[in-house]
Amino acid sequence: MRRPPFDLWQLLCVRAIAEYGSIHGAARFLNTRQSAVSRSLHNLEERLNVTLFIRSPAGTTATTFGREFVCWTQAVLDNVAGMNARARRTGKGEHGQISVGIQTCVLPGRFSAFTAEFRTTHPDIVFRYSEGTGKRLLRRLQHGQIDFAVVTRRNLAPALRVTPLWSDRIVAALPVSHTLADQREISWPDLRHDIFLIGRDNAGQDFEELIQRKLGETGIRPKIRRHDIGSNRIVALVQNNEGIALLPASWLPLIRDRHGHDVEIIEIRDAGGSSHLEFGIVWRPHNENPCARSFARYIEACRP
Repeated sequence: MRRPPFDLWQLLCVRAIAEYGSIHGAARFLNTRQSAVSRSLHNLEERLNVTLFIRSPAGTTATTFGREFVCWTQAVLDNVAGMNARARRTGKGEHGQISVGIQTCVLPGRFSAFTAEFRTTHPDIVFRYSEGTGKRLLRRLQHGQIDFAVVTRRNLAPALRVTPLWSDRIVAALPVSHTLADQREISWPDLRHDIFLIGRDNAGQDFEELIQRKLGETGIRPKIRRHDIGSNRIVALVQNNEGIALLPASWLPLIRDRHGHDVEIIEIRDAGGSSHLEFGIVWRPHNENPCARSFARYIEACRP
């Protein structure tokens, strides 16, 4: 790459000479020797092969091209000042981006509601979202591909930091023709003959472990059928009598809007009460993104 025809110091000298009308005034403003400003201007004009200022005992006057060059100089220096301010704000975690992976069983919009106050106080930080299974998101987090992951709090690596966010009650979706569809609540053994349908965003591993544990306690081997589809399609399978599904209770408004007359939502309770999914936000403590560090401090301050 060829050397640029001028440097920022030369542009500062040009702007100061134009503003103060003399090399002497420019030197005083720049807090340097008059000879340094004069030499800088001479070197610039020689390199450009053009005269920018006409010198006289009364001071300096910009040539026609000099006036045009001063305007360009001002634009360049303003851009540099803006770049510098933006870099400083980025370094302080006040400007930039934060990437967040959200487990797909999280109700849309729930996490953005959690960030509302932070986004208000940090308007120049942009959140970028992606989604996936908890396992995939944690792998991306550990590889530095995302800054945070919102996942169920299970089997987290000790090197990761986690802050609890919320708890979501687990309910069962049954076809309206099911023999238990008219019950207000049921127990886990009541479901021992059913096929459990698990979707990719249904907190699959969490639900499978819960089913195995709850029914395994009574010596029952549950029937589980896995599908690579989302919650809404899983509920459609329930509607078609292919099995039953477990869902986070936060999804109920959406489920009822789409399938309200075709499925029944039933509470599952046992001696320990209702079962829950516990969600948290996870991050790497040594993340180099200044914005991520700012958000991590906000999360820690919100810890219940």
